[in-house]
Amino acid sequence: MSHFLIARRALLLAGLTASSLAIAQSYPTKPVRLIVPFAAGGPNDVMARVLAKRLTGDTGQPFVVDNKPGAGGIIGTDAVAKATADGYTLGFISGPVTMAPALQPKMPYDTMRDLVPVARVAESPMVMMVPATSNFKTAGELIEFAKKNPEKLTYGTGGVGSTPHLTTELLSSITGAKFLHVPYKGGGESIKAVMGGEVDLLIDSVTSTGSAFASGRIKGLGIGSAKRLPNLASVPTFEEAGLKGFKVEHWVGIVATAKTPQPVLDALQAQIAKALQSPEVAKKFEELGARTVSDTPAEFDKFMREELAKWQQLVKTAKIQTQ
Repeated sequence: MSHFLIARRALLLAGLTASSLAIAQSYPTKPVRLIVPFAAGGPNDVMARVLAKRLTGDTGQPFVVDNKPGAGGIIGTDAVAKATADGYTLGFISGPVTMAPALQPKMPYDTMRDLVPVARVAESPMVMMVPATSNFKTAGELIEFAKKNPEKLTYGTGGVGSTPHLTTELLSSITGAKFLHVPYKGGGESIKAVMGGEVDLLIDSVTSTGSAFASGRIKGLGIGSAKRLPNLASVPTFEEAGLKGFKVEHWVGIVATAKTPQPVLDALQAQIAKALQSPEVAKKFEELGARTVSDTPAEFDKFMREELAKWQQLVKTAKIQTQ
């Protein structure tokens, strides 16, 4: 190779490096749209708005939350997958995004091909709850009854394919207990159902059930955290309850459109990590029953692939159908 070509390549590389650095240092230069594929007012929406507010303050550019609910998160996530790959349309996703491909034979996007993981930002343990009037005092008692009396106990969810639905099916696959599924039109209705004794069981996230516990109309039999939570100190961990290997948490994270320039992704991940270190953000997440995570893109990518595989296997084994 001639000295001329070597010098030319060196100049091009230097130019690209300088350009990438400039992009990383300047991003964002205009408002960023943060799509939440679920309705406003829920815990995912609240966490997205807390984080967006902090990112707005840190970067000087508005991070605007845009709720696009429907089809279990598919509609909003599809909007991210098909957006311009410039880092100005992001998705604030959660568990259903990795569950949907297992349940839907025809997806409008490929999760790992059309989206790029940026950071998992928070997680909240799932908690097993029964009406306060229930005769079951421990998770073990409930499981044993359900094993000896298949489908005699009912469990509520916010619908087929929701996180509570697949979480309870996972519990069944691990323990051999069989429950009867009672799907409602939304998570709020399923929580009201267990509070009112319409169903025997509900497994949902702490972020969704805080007010229900405060009402005194439900009691917890187990929680999917490594140790007991201070605000639910009477609820044993699933490990303490004898449910070894049963660990499911509600999580949220940020994804971008595939082929977004790497310098933009790097800048974005650094900004998110900084925002999550804010005591204000951590405190507000904690008040919701969640804790900040701040995964790297590689860690989040690995996590999402593991989640996709886990739910694919469960849906196949349990023969779960959306209709």
